[in-house]
Amino acid sequence: MDLGESIGSNACPDGRCKRMACNADHENECSSTREAIRRLELNQNDTFVELGTGHGESLRRIAEMDSVSIPKRIVCVEISTQFRNELQKNIAELPKIPVEIHGEDCIKMPYLSDGAVTKLFGMNLIYFLNPLPEYLKEIKRVMKQNGSVVFGCKLGVIPSNTEDFANVDQKDITDAMEDAGFDVTTEKVEIYGGNYLEIKGTKR
Repeated sequence: MDLGESIGSNACPDGRCKRMACNADHENECSSTREAIRRLELNQNDTFVELGTGHGESLRRIAEMDSVSIPKRIVCVEISTQFRNELQKNIAELPKIPVEIHGEDCIKMPYLSDGAVTKLFGMNLIYFLNPLPEYLKEIKRVMKQNGSVVFGCKLGVIPSNTEDFANVDQKDITDAMEDAGFDVTTEKVEIYGGNYLEIKGTKR
């Protein structure tokens, strides 16, 4: 499936947004996600949340890991009905891992208690979190102190002339994360076919 198609995403409940309108194909998206999961250095003590899980490429990567690297709790947040249906099918084909799926917008995550999450991830998602400060407030609530929030982005190739893509400026994003209570670093990740910018926040 071409990720340039118009599909639902967190903060785009009507399916108006294009999760990836970057002329990147499905294979490149998978490469980016798999590398991002590797870089998270997950372990069995983690509570891991992925926002905008899509069809579950991240879960395929996690299922390949040694048992000591599989988080004790995996929470997938995906508001697209189409993707949730695909996700359920794909999970059924994987070795058993502790996955739960939620379909509500991640601006509120009542199924997560305060300080419960050690690592949170979203690939090509942050563009759509509008208003960003409200989403970051909820993300901060659920994160454990010193927990990591990682957003993978391709800011240079996404449209900036549509209201659907609300967050397209790197400095604006990092400033918002700093204001929300995160120490922020950025790094360009270069891999074959799937280069992306990693924006990482550590909860203060």
